Amino acid sequence: MVKTHVCFLLLFIFPGTFCDEHEYQEMFSIVQNKMRVEFEEIWKHQATQDKRIHELELTIENQNKQIRNLKRRCTDKEKDNIYKLFKEDSQIINPNFESEQLVGPKHNQSDVLKTQTTEIKTSLTYRRHVVNNEIPNRDYYRKRRQMNTDPVNTVAFYAYMSTHETNPGRHQTLIFDMVKTNLGSSYSKHTGVFSAPEHGTYVFTWTITSGVHSYIYSEIVINSVPFGSIVTDSEEIHDYHSATGIIVVQLNHGDVVYIRTNPNVSIKGQIMSQSLCRSSFSGWKIM
Repeated sequence: MVKTHVCFLLLFIFPGTFCDEHEYQEMFSIVQNKMRVEFEEIWKHQATQDKRIHELELTIENQNKQIRNLKRRCTDKEKDNIYKLFKEDSQIINPNFESEQLVGPKHNQSDVLKTQTTEIKTSLTYRRHVVNNEIPNRDYYRKRRQMNTDPVNTVAFYAYMSTHETNPGRHQTLIFDMVKTNLGSSYSKHTGVFSAPEHGTYVFTWTITSGVHSYIYSEIVINSVPFGSIVTDSEEIHDYHSATGIIVVQLNHGDVVYIRTNPNVSIKGQIMSQSLCRSSFSGWKIM
């Protein structure tokens, strides 16, 4: 029975071959050797795949370690940045805290104890946030800084003409009498003049709208000296025309800034100011 099965197998592998009693042993040996070679190739391929899988597992493990290290470094960096913002926030609340010397006649024991208590509470609050992973983000401290900005030191104004200025002449100071913003109360709606309350860097901008068939030459003046100028020209068009000038300048306390028409060039027509086109003057201190 076994020989019969082997013969059928050999006939399947070697079609057209007649299987008799004398030849089947030799043919069976050939088939056995061929199968052994095939299995050896399969085993080699399997070993190669196992080695490759092991290498990939090691690579993944190393990458996971690198990811954990990067996460830890990012967390430490974020904590450092938040701590810096936290210190800045503390400085806004008490700008002289670190520079104060709690000695001398003006500081008694109560002042020293109060300051030390504030410092301890601040430190403990930050440490509690760190331990509980509740460190406030950047937006929190940015909002805190904005909330603690002293409005008393803010300087900014915006004003526009409440009516048209008909037939303006040369060397005429323009009055922007409708004041909408005047933080620091440094702009006068009666004279049209801004007086710098303190030394610093300021930005000024003004817009002039000329009427139909008009042209207006205007300039911004600092202490009687022109600093910038614009021309608003609608002489050849049947419409209004607007132009805007802007300057950045460093002023000292008491310097005055205002807008006037050019003293050397003729002016034609009128300056328009209405709800659809305001002729305006504004400025603010940036530092």
